[in-house]
Amino acid sequence: MDLSTIRKKLQKKDKSHYASPEELVTDVRLMFWNCAKFNYVISVCGSTEWLLIPLQPDSEVAEAGRCLDEFFEDKLKEIYPDRHFPSMQQDDSDSEDVESQN
Repeated sequence: MDLSTIRKKLQKKDKSHYASPEELVTDVRLMFWNCAKFNYVISVCGSTEWLLIPLQPDSEVAEAGRCLDEFFEDKLKEIYPDRHFPSMQQDDSDSEDVESQN
């Protein structure tokens, strides 16, 4: 997931446009999850599952992603103070899509 895809899906003329705020929030959180996964953490494959080991930001991209994620979550609470949006699941990452394209 990336900002250009999110921007495209914000347009009503796009056939896959967002039908609800939950869909938008899910995609934005997926984008931030992927940013962290590919720029901020190491993925280690155990015997049956992937483990994510947090590291310090190793790039401007990782730090910018973290800051933008915090800003998004603050604004989300400001705009929808009484609404609960489901949390990101670790297995929702785009990593399978990226790996299959390589």
